[in-house]
Amino acid sequence: MDSIKAKISEFIRKYSKVDNINEDENIFTMGFINSLFSMQLILFIEKEFDISVDNDVLGTEKFNTLNTICRYIQEKLNG
Repeated sequence: MDSIKAKISEFIRKYSKVDNINEDENIFTMGFINSLFSMQLILFIEKEFDISVDNDVLGTEKFNTLNTICRYIQEKLNG
């Protein structure tokens, strides 16, 4: 899971210009991510991890912090 977290964190930092992300901070309400960036994040995740992100998960408690995004990816990878 650490490699997943590192990849997602790097992507968010690179494109949102945020230096430090608290792993349990809601990245949507903190203003780190706008609607365009959220779509870029989803496309990155789908390509990088070869999974499909469910449309209804975006912005929910399953997909709103670095930790929950990583858990979601891990669950999808484990089937």
